[in-house]
Amino acid sequence: MKKLNRFILIFFAVSLVAGSLFAQSGRLPYSKKEYLYIQHDSCYLEQFDDSPNLDKFFDKLDKLYFQGEGQISILHFGGSHIQAGIWSYSLRKQFESIIPDTEGAPGLVFPFSIAKTNHPYYYRSDYEGEWEISKVTDREPVDTIGLIGITAKTTDSLAQIRVLFNPVANINSRRFDKITVFHNIDDTIYQISLAQEELIDTFLVNRELRATEFYLTETIDTFDLRITRVDTVEGEFLFYGALLENSNPGIKYSGVGINGAATFSYLKADYFDTHLKAIKPDLVIFSIGVNDAAGKNFSKLAYINNYKKLADKMLMVNPDCAIIFTTNNDFYYYRGGVNPHYNDVYNSMVDLAKDYNACVWNMFRVMGGCKSINYWRNDNIANKDRIHFTRAGYKILAGLLFDAIMKDYEDHLREKSK
Repeated sequence: MKKLNRFILIFFAVSLVAGSLFAQSGRLPYSKKEYLYIQHDSCYLEQFDDSPNLDKFFDKLDKLYFQGEGQISILHFGGSHIQAGIWSYSLRKQFESIIPDTEGAPGLVFPFSIAKTNHPYYYRSDYEGEWEISKVTDREPVDTIGLIGITAKTTDSLAQIRVLFNPVANINSRRFDKITVFHNIDDTIYQISLAQEELIDTFLVNRELRATEFYLTETIDTFDLRITRVDTVEGEFLFYGALLENSNPGIKYSGVGINGAATFSYLKADYFDTHLKAIKPDLVIFSIGVNDAAGKNFSKLAYINNYKKLADKMLMVNPDCAIIFTTNNDFYYYRGGVNPHYNDVYNSMVDLAKDYNACVWNMFRVMGGCKSINYWRNDNIANKDRIHFTRAGYKILAGLLFDAIMKDYEDHLREKSK
């Protein structure tokens, strides 16, 4: 508490002089007001009752920020906005910006090159062997699917998957020494190992997670999985993704997003709940909804029921998990018109927040409201499709959402200081 009180004194002193929330980190507290149409005054978390789980999340932030202890798990969940990786990775960096010399391991990864689609921008992949893909966005997926929402399948006798990190990932500060490989553990026809086999200290099959866990003697910067058939019997190897971790104090941040995914898509993921146990999020940020609302058959009731099923899964794994629902961004409808479902989406999220003691971040209002996507497009921070954002735009969204979270965190700190 002494450390906390000392920080509060610093916080108020610096706030009065320079308006800086975390002066020691060098980060300005809130985003610059570069664009007049962005509604910074509306950038806050809406709460409709007490949010005890958000307070528990902030307590863990206190321990990490002021004592340098513990790990915090954040899961950012969505569709194409999250598959692109810029929004979620930039938000991770915002959290890390106020914890000096702390950068967490990469988190969840998948070789999207097999699916001939885009990766999150901070990593890439290559592979060997013939592979087939199933996704939650398929009308009827052929294979079982896990939390990440996509599965790669091979029947080759030898295959390989590599995930490498782009310079923006700063992988030298994010090296990992624990790898959890999600796969069909019941099929013993295939054996898996790592290219860095000499560094494996222990590996075990975790049946609760339906995964093989590798513990290494030192940290590495590349995920390189070898898959070998060890039986003449015909079979198949299903790869659901991998979780890359280390034991350092910090933020464990993973983004889960599949292009075209709607709320109902992830309900097709057979091992969603199972793999979620490996993440056990302290905070989940739900950013799904554009693909629900973009269709002409949007149903508010179905939207709420789908979201409830997803929220229930999160709370089943961690009853203390805090939840933030982010509304859809302003976007143009499937035939070029303005999205007519904004109010239904927002009201749905308000109802959900009340049911789950959760929060709503009204991204639609913050970015400027109806037709504001045109302003973002004119300033090259949204794409021509007037649905997605540019890299600069996603970074702005990350800063704005972080602003909203930090405003509540300030209130938390004031209460703790009394």
